[in-house]
Amino acid sequence: MIQDSSIIMSFLFFYLTNTLQNLILMSKSQKISLPFLIGIFLMLLAGNVNAQSGVLGELPDSSNILYQILVEDARRIDSLVTHVDSLRSDESISLAEVLFNPEIRLIDGDTIKLRTIPIQDKPRFLERDSAKIMDVHPQDSPEHKGFTVTSDDGNAKITFKGSVRLNGAYDFNGLSHRESFQTYEIPVESNGQGARFFMSGNQTRFGFEASRKTDFGPIFIRLESDYLGKENSYRIRHVYGSFMDILAGQTWSVFGDPTSIPWTVDLEGPNSSVSERTVQIRYSRLINQNTRWTVSIESPQLNLTSPDSLETTLQDFPDVATRFKRLTNWGHLQISMIFRSMAYNEDQSGALGFGALFSGRYEFGSNKELLFQCVGGTGISRYVGSVTGRGLDIVWNPVEEDYEALELYGGFVSLGIDWSDKVFSYFTPGLTYMPPPGFAPDNAFKFSAYCSGNVFWNVIPGVRIGGEYSYGSRINKDDQRGTANRISFIMYYDF
Repeated sequence: MIQDSSIIMSFLFFYLTNTLQNLILMSKSQKISLPFLIGIFLMLLAGNVNAQSGVLGELPDSSNILYQILVEDARRIDSLVTHVDSLRSDESISLAEVLFNPEIRLIDGDTIKLRTIPIQDKPRFLERDSAKIMDVHPQDSPEHKGFTVTSDDGNAKITFKGSVRLNGAYDFNGLSHRESFQTYEIPVESNGQGARFFMSGNQTRFGFEASRKTDFGPIFIRLESDYLGKENSYRIRHVYGSFMDILAGQTWSVFGDPTSIPWTVDLEGPNSSVSERTVQIRYSRLINQNTRWTVSIESPQLNLTSPDSLETTLQDFPDVATRFKRLTNWGHLQISMIFRSMAYNEDQSGALGFGALFSGRYEFGSNKELLFQCVGGTGISRYVGSVTGRGLDIVWNPVEEDYEALELYGGFVSLGIDWSDKVFSYFTPGLTYMPPPGFAPDNAFKFSAYCSGNVFWNVIPGVRIGGEYSYGSRINKDDQRGTANRISFIMYYDF
């Protein structure tokens, strides 16, 4: 009995050593990680010890013992090989199944192209980063560029990023705004300033991102700036920090969906797009694997038109925004809402504002996508691109001698086409409608329409050029109409 046990132990040592050597060779050819290999080896070792303990107690023939061990190990190794082969198969998985997994995130951001992809084209994943409760906008600095410095312990890093941009345009009838095609500014009662050509480098971006690992999750901060402040001065676009699904700072409002906005040469994008940057505190959490809920309090800023004899007052309550975003295999759908308390009297009494946004992205075929936004509400002009900053949240009603919140409705649809791996286009019509109140003057804004078509060419990684044609019209309360045309171009040098 003792002799049989010694033979068995010797054979087990030789067999497990040989098995470990074979698994190491398999790891090099199949690219299995070392921790995974060690786990498999320990499982086999535990199984062999248990098998030996069981059979020695019954004292069967040693050949039967060796046969049982060989059969058990062969079964486990066959299971391992089958598992490795399945990982290397061409089966497909849904990108939406992993995009909002609490443990991982796409490095590309909140949502990019969401089509089902083969496993061999696996996306790049990182550990979950709470910064991804932010949004990604086509006009922001590119996410995969920059120069990164990492600390010696690997727990902290900082990335310096930039995008040098030269844009220009030829206006056929001279809009007053150089950087963006704003339909609100289309001249109606005159022919405008005449044709003009201009170029500018003020859209150039520069900033940095930094992160540090902690026992409670990563801390992330970001700063991005351009030179579109007053008189082309330095301007902060984004500055915020995030930790444990809480973001604080200035970035895109929760009442918006930047990932449903198409690429445009024009800085503002479609005239009815909802994409305002605000100072905010937001909280975001996963409801389930494919649905994210976000809520925020945002710094109130009232766009108000008042008589010179009246003074505006400070706001006493923040804007409150919330949204639900649902990921699917073909794109995403989102519903957003905003609630506002707009104070305009010395006693800080005022009006309530509210709005809703329905937006999404639908991919079809192998190279096309459809983007859309539909928005409506009262006192929300601050958040709509073509009319923000025009004093159209609330206006003075001289008849009632009080302020009145204005209604706004708008939307756009955009068709995106990838002509090749390097060339893509977007074709976008849109409109904005604000029913003018009876007391409004005849030249008050009522309606605007917008359409654009463009083509972008990714020349080499980090270098991109684009050209675009834009057409717009404005209609006033008295039905007087004006139109505008622009051909624009832009060059990007990203680093």
